[in-house]
Amino acid sequence: MIKAVLRRPIEPELGVSINGDSRVYSIPFLSGREIVNDTVGGVPIAVTWCPLCFTGIGYNRTIDGVEHTFGVSGKLILNALVMYDHQSGSLWSQFLSRGVKGEFAGRDLEIVPIVQTTYGQWLREHPDTAVLDKGRRGAFDQYDGYYIDDDAGVIGEANVDDRLARKDKVVGLGFENDPKAYPLSALDVNPVVNDRVAGEDVVVFFQPSTETALVYNRVVDGRRLEFDQVIGGDGTVLLRDRVTGTRFLPFTGRAVDGELAGAQLERVHSVVSFWFAWSDFFPEAELYEL
Repeated sequence: MIKAVLRRPIEPELGVSINGDSRVYSIPFLSGREIVNDTVGGVPIAVTWCPLCFTGIGYNRTIDGVEHTFGVSGKLILNALVMYDHQSGSLWSQFLSRGVKGEFAGRDLEIVPIVQTTYGQWLREHPDTAVLDKGRRGAFDQYDGYYIDDDAGVIGEANVDDRLARKDKVVGLGFENDPKAYPLSALDVNPVVNDRVAGEDVVVFFQPSTETALVYNRVVDGRRLEFDQVIGGDGTVLLRDRVTGTRFLPFTGRAVDGELAGAQLERVHSVVSFWFAWSDFFPEAELYEL
């Protein structure tokens, strides 16, 4: 990793910040290797990207107190990346974050929250970020054509669901029960959604200009908050609780002023993916509509 360097502001990235250590990983670079094993803020993590599903997820690499490293198995489950760990040889589903074969079959990996956004937006939030040195790869993404065509992975859809076009992007959550997906096209119109999914009160935030979708638990100190979006005096987009007037930074979940100043919203595990990928894994998933 190197410190912040000249980069296209619109370049898509996966960002992670742990214990004051912020790092960002180019999606065009990740498309060529899919997994980066790193240590951020003293925590061993794996940053993973499935170009066929358009899904980025971060994991803690420590399992039962032992640090593991992950690689690409070359296998797919419903077009989605299947990883393996070098230490046990177990296979892991990236989409489900779960072991599927070997010693760790049925075990869930610990999620490390990441932000899928643009380099410019990440740098505004984390000006001291370190950047993955891409070498000669530059900003070229070998999947650029695939992202805009109509193909559903390499093996096609397992579940044809015409509620959306197969390559429409959604943010999905509720993996264990009652999964629900929010089309980015709907969030473009309504960028803050207060909802209840899989028994959890959540708020979904979307920034259309960077296609950044984040989900938080909206219960703080036992109080369920109701959010809308406001613009601060300096033009910053903020989440405001309608009852207390507390305002939160949507990219970090931290309350910056108001009755609950200093409070921290907890991230809820969610993924951005193509619709066909989400509906293949969760054919009965609820779909948010305006």
